[in-house]
Amino acid sequence: MTIGLSSYRWNNNIKSLLLLAVFPFLLLLFLTVLLYVVVFFVTSDDGLSRDDFLTFNVTPVLGTYGPLDFTLGIACAIGPTVIAVALVWFVIGYLFNDRMIHRATGAERAGRAEAHRLNRVLEPLCISRGLAVPRLYVIDTDAMNAYASGIDNRSYAITVTRGLLDGLNDAELEAVLGHELTHILNRDCRLLIVTILFVGIISFIAQLGWRALSAKSEGGGVVFAIAIGLVGAGAYGLALILRSAISRKREYLADAGSVELTKRPEPLISALRKIAANPNVPHAPSEVRQMFIENPRAAVAFLNLFATHPPLEERIRVLEAMEGGAALPFEGSPPPQA
Repeated sequence: MTIGLSSYRWNNNIKSLLLLAVFPFLLLLFLTVLLYVVVFFVTSDDGLSRDDFLTFNVTPVLGTYGPLDFTLGIACAIGPTVIAVALVWFVIGYLFNDRMIHRATGAERAGRAEAHRLNRVLEPLCISRGLAVPRLYVIDTDAMNAYASGIDNRSYAITVTRGLLDGLNDAELEAVLGHELTHILNRDCRLLIVTILFVGIISFIAQLGWRALSAKSEGGGVVFAIAIGLVGAGAYGLALILRSAISRKREYLADAGSVELTKRPEPLISALRKIAANPNVPHAPSEVRQMFIENPRAAVAFLNLFATHPPLEERIRVLEAMEGGAALPFEGSPPPQA
């Protein structure tokens, strides 16, 4: 493949660091907009006065003593706290991301018989790339799916469903494990977990704001609640679009990585067709389902913005083309060559 995988992995590392660095400030911006909406609606017709600033111990920033000045003053005051909370959130995510994800999906460490089969198939692939065998988990469901998770050697894991183990032969299972191993090699797992943390806290704040205001049902309260809801929904929607775009781009390369590891595309094509018949793990949160090898897309066309995976039929078409030596297409601009 002439995709430049070293550059792709390097780009994923850079994206992870940028998201970590920028997120506290985006969170503060989001809260500032929410605060401005609140101040705008609760301010009396006479506007704000210097006494209001003194009463709430707010230092003016612009010197205009209006709603925006009041909001910026509050934002400056709470800024260090917001940044500290974001950092604590990421530390918790770093230390406990594996436990949180496995608990959310109901995954348990693979039993002896399951681990024996998975290790027998996976270990040669790991040896070929000089990688330690990730921890192995199984979800007790008839659905057919799998995902890779973790941010470093301490937490890397591959999880499969019992339906996948029962429904695939060894060649197909090897292809799926090769796909998930490629996500680990490409640092996709790390980037996705950062975006999950990013979306999670935005979602949490948006839901808190909406629930607190949903009881308002009269006069300006309705408009106030709608305004807050629109701000929260807009921020959450943008975060979801970012998360989905990052997720979609990685699937083609993971498919190609599986073919590179196993030396043939036919088993992955066969595995994807079987998975397509029963991929849904309904109890798994949407934030985790984006990590699965298949996450069915929404039926409504405009919601494709929020699709975390390219169409399965397109992935299969690409793999079939690879049998003839065709180059792998990359959604959007390809990364620079290594």
